[in-house]
Amino acid sequence: MSNALKREEPVAIFVCLVLLSSLLLSNFAAAETLYRWVDSDGATRITRSQPGLGVAYESLEVPDPVKWFHAPDMPGEVASGSRVTAQDVFRSASASVYALTGRNRSGANGAGGIVFGSAVAVTDKLAITNCHILEKAGDEVYLGERGDEPLERIQLEGANYEFDRCVVSVSHMDLHPVAGMRRFDALEVGETVYAIGNPLRLDRTLSDGLLSAKRVKAERRYLQTTAAISPGSSGGGLFDARGNLIGITSYSLRGAQNINFAIPAEDFWK
Repeated sequence: MSNALKREEPVAIFVCLVLLSSLLLSNFAAAETLYRWVDSDGATRITRSQPGLGVAYESLEVPDPVKWFHAPDMPGEVASGSRVTAQDVFRSASASVYALTGRNRSGANGAGGIVFGSAVAVTDKLAITNCHILEKAGDEVYLGERGDEPLERIQLEGANYEFDRCVVSVSHMDLHPVAGMRRFDALEVGETVYAIGNPLRLDRTLSDGLLSAKRVKAERRYLQTTAAISPGSSGGGLFDARGNLIGITSYSLRGAQNINFAIPAEDFWK
């Protein structure tokens, strides 16, 4: 893969960036101007500085980063034990993955369309997800599944829109936090990994693959995987073979097969 990361629409490319409503923006004090442009490799970039002369770009007004105050300790790692199956991982991890649902207000006649993604619970009240899901949503964004499980309107607890890391909270629901979490440095290329999310609104879908690479680009770190993801998977969990959360699934390489990326879970505590 080239040093530039190409993002697939609509899994994780920043499209139709809009300011969140007063509900989600209540913690923001100001807004920051970022620039969206396409580099020589065809990759979409979002940067604080303008690109060079002759490069077309769009200016985007997005909220400044919000400090995640009172962040809990990161979940400890599930220790090695007897060999587990994919069924074991799903039973352990799937309950921690929730759907996010909102409405895109940028549609024709203001009608918009449904915005959907995923989030992963790290405590009984907090979940981590991708900011680009919230950027596209309207006044109300809900956490939960369709059917018998309740839906609850979220609050924004922490955000770094440039790095696509957001933390949301609920007040009334009791979330099911992940059993454990592994850090980026402890992961090895070649491990079996599992993605659980809500692709195309198919709740808690499991896919498996390999950890293909650990990528570091400037200040960003990524986990590359062959585990399949699709629109709606963004914000879901990437888990190791013991059910530890290792990343938040975020985007795919455009025009390629089985080249998908997750943000290391521990980076949400930065």
